[in-house]
Amino acid sequence: MNFKALTIGALVGISLVFGSVGAFASPVNANASTVSPHADQTLILRIGEVYNTNGYVTILNNPQNAVVVEFQSYVKGLQPGQALISVNKNGQITTYDVFVKAF
Repeated sequence: MNFKALTIGALVGISLVFGSVGAFASPVNANASTVSPHADQTLILRIGEVYNTNGYVTILNNPQNAVVVEFQSYVKGLQPGQALISVNKNGQITTYDVFVKAF
């Protein structure tokens, strides 16, 4: 038997017995190219401000009555709070976290 193969086999056997396995990963910078296209987008509005989504808007969660949908594609900030909306634009659905600020 080859000495090199015997040494590698012994090291693999020892690592299996003791369960020592190493895994290394380098840190990843989060930039526009690595962010998932399905991640929630953020929309910040002021009270009375209207945002045109150019798509069909559905309110998913609005417990604080922070927003209202006008004419199916406009989102209007009513009062300070947070809401979750879904926008269907050209068959692509995007979810937005909407924050309405007082100032």
